[in-house]
Amino acid sequence: MNPYFGCEHSCVYCYVPRMMSGRLRGRAWGSFVEVKVNIPKVLASELRRVSRGRVLVSSITDPYQPIERSYELTRSCLELLASKGLEVTILTKSSLFRRDLDLMDEEKFEVGVTVTTVKSYRELEPLSDPPLRRLEALREASEEGLRTFVFLGPLIPGVVDEELDEILELAYNAGASYVIVDKLNTRGDVVESIARVLNERVLGKFFEALSSKAWLEGARSKIARICDRLRLQCDFCF
Repeated sequence: MNPYFGCEHSCVYCYVPRMMSGRLRGRAWGSFVEVKVNIPKVLASELRRVSRGRVLVSSITDPYQPIERSYELTRSCLELLASKGLEVTILTKSSLFRRDLDLMDEEKFEVGVTVTTVKSYRELEPLSDPPLRRLEALREASEEGLRTFVFLGPLIPGVVDEELDEILELAYNAGASYVIVDKLNTRGDVVESIARVLNERVLGKFFEALSSKAWLEGARSKIARICDRLRLQCDFCF
């Protein structure tokens, strides 16, 4: 369920605009947000035909990007999903979800935050919440009894290498129940977009690791070892 189309976070590695270029109509991804003001009404109608299942909020655009503070569409939709007793998975790069913890039944809801980097986030995802703020909000959700997780992705070669221990330990300290790991989708001009914002020191590492067939498997092995040490469940999407 996506209450919005378009995203204010402006993450340079996002592959969504490369998949949905026909809907952009010449607009740059990150420069607009379409607000689906009728989504609570549409959702209420659809829920009349649904008795069980799990809903992901959201898969294309962040449900808690800054504009949600004004429109509260995500909150309205969560109220409807909660009233129906459906299972809900929330994934976001924002700490704003803590506003809606009062709606989240610990038996039905789980919350995850994306952490791609803790050191280069201003270059790679310039308008998102700082990762440490997201993780602090996740810790609060964990303490409320909710099942929580960290989405470690996309793995950006040469950028995340030295951060893996830190990110996974932060996930553990935030009370995350598990970690999901995904690789970088290089569709379209994603590589060029990332390269434009990296400093020279990191840029060389990025291209060197990107061209290495062994890099991804090495990162996977390292993540598995760290998670095993922390006794943290880890699921890979590749």
